[in-house]
Order: sequence, then structure tokens, then C-alpha cells
Amino acid sequence: MSLADESERATALLAGKVVARVVRHREGEVLIEFTDGTRLFVDSAAALELSIT
Repeated sequence: MSLADESERATALLAGKVVARVVRHREGEVLIEFTDGTRLFVDSAAALELSIT
């Protein structure tokens, strides 16, 4: 799967969701919980940088 395909899939899965809370329960990991129960884990080992603007 290409990066573009992965991006499109993530966009489709998260479209319209409302964030309930953001948690850092482990060093190097962020958990984003949505109001519908969906959870998104972001691990820094994946060399991903998050910026919220």
C-alpha cells in the first residue's frame, strides 16, 4: 500500500469523528480517543511528528 493510499484510508476512517481526549499514558506514544469509542495510537517509533495548529 502506498503512502497516498494509507493517507486516504486514514482520512476515510477518521472523517467526521470528534475528539474526546488526548492521552500520553506511555513515553513516546499518544492515544487520541474519539467520542464514538474509536482510538488512534501514535507511536514515536514510527518517526511521526504531530503538530496541532
